[in-house]
Amino acid sequence: MEVFIEFLFELIFRRIIVGFFGYYTLLLVYKILGLKEEITKLQFRTKSRGEEFGKGCLIGIVGLISFTLTFILIGKIYDWIFLY
Repeated sequence: MEVFIEFLFELIFRRIIVGFFGYYTLLLVYKILGLKEEITKLQFRTKSRGEEFGKGCLIGIVGLISFTLTFILIGKIYDWIFLY
């Protein structure tokens, strides 16, 4: 049971929220702003552990924010469609 819970935690939080929402939202923002150097930093690993840690933290924070805003937006759209 513990392995199953760990698998779900890994799947939901690290892969979906952080990986999908964080990485692709940050990539989209960099493309919109035209920051080609930041895109290459995001896509490739660096040799510095500090830079990798900082990049991971940034992706995680952006992922949590975009995930939260996505569900707030879904709730607002549901509110506008079905409750008015």
